[in-house]
Amino acid sequence: MPTTTNTGPTLTNMTFIGRQTVKYGLVLVVSLMVGRTLLNAFTAFWRATHPPKPAAPTLGFGILPAIEFPQQEDKDKPQSYELETKTGNFPKFVEKAEVYFMPGFNSTLFDDETARELAASLGFVFEPKELDSQNYRFTKSKPLASTLDLNIRSKTFELKTDYLSKQELLLSSDVPDTQSAIEQVKNTLLEAGISHFDVLEDASASAQAVYLKAVGNRLQAATSVSDAEFVQIDLKRAAINGLEVYTPAGKEGTIHAVVTGAFDGKNSIMRLRHKHYPMEYSQEESYPLRSVSAAWNLLQSGEAYVVNKGELDKAVIRHIYLGYFDSFEYQEYFQPIYVFEGDKGFLAYVSAIDPRYIQTENF
Repeated sequence: MPTTTNTGPTLTNMTFIGRQTVKYGLVLVVSLMVGRTLLNAFTAFWRATHPPKPAAPTLGFGILPAIEFPQQEDKDKPQSYELETKTGNFPKFVEKAEVYFMPGFNSTLFDDETARELAASLGFVFEPKELDSQNYRFTKSKPLASTLDLNIRSKTFELKTDYLSKQELLLSSDVPDTQSAIEQVKNTLLEAGISHFDVLEDASASAQAVYLKAVGNRLQAATSVSDAEFVQIDLKRAAINGLEVYTPAGKEGTIHAVVTGAFDGKNSIMRLRHKHYPMEYSQEESYPLRSVSAAWNLLQSGEAYVVNKGELDKAVIRHIYLGYFDSFEYQEYFQPIYVFEGDKGFLAYVSAIDPRYIQTENF
């Protein structure tokens, strides 16, 4: 009887193998899809429940000097404090923040010459009075009696006029618009050789304008533009790492001006305080912060700088923020602060850096 030789897979075998391949292939594909979904879900859960530890503070500047807040007396502070935030508790804050280096000023042979050129650009051309080795006082009588106190090394200054005693200015209705006043202040400083990019050239810098009117020998907010006699301009650094910048005068800028429409050009500036110091934004180091509860304890014990105590001896605190302090006097480092804000205009600061990394506490 002849023997039948199997020369290859039959059609039946091929069909069976094809069906099995499709079946197990589909199982594999579904398994991979489900597995990937489960893996992604587990990865997300693990990351949410096991966040990576934040990088340690760099501490690159070593032990920092304490912030030097302006001196003040106990009578300038409330007698007691009450915490009344929306939650009734302290907000949660980050555990560290950046500190920035602020370069100093070296005396040069040209300090006197450049100071006189700066004063001349502001209309002060007469010989100054030397207040000390670094500070000159210039005066002029036209168009208003004016003084210019100028630090010849840092080129910071304060210009004052007797504008509040001049009724013809108070009666002027030609008040400049906000943008014109801001540009006038910026141009006056740029023409004087002052070119801080972070307030004069950076479009993101913080600029504020408030319309004012004179009441006796002081200024107060005008009820409307038509009621205004002057416009106040404040320029300061934009928020840094999301934290607002505060000065010894609260939200007033390191550049502060009062502008009128009664005169043209730089003569329209009735007052101009330039107390802005350069900062090296690229030279930063991170430092741990004291807790907000520790800062609250310092506030309660009277160890805070109070910008405005409000109208009452008891301060009711509604908001607490982290911010930065920008001094009107040169300080080597730009440091974070806790800001306490309350009723009746209350505002106070406490240094935010962990005291272990501060040379001395100085309030």
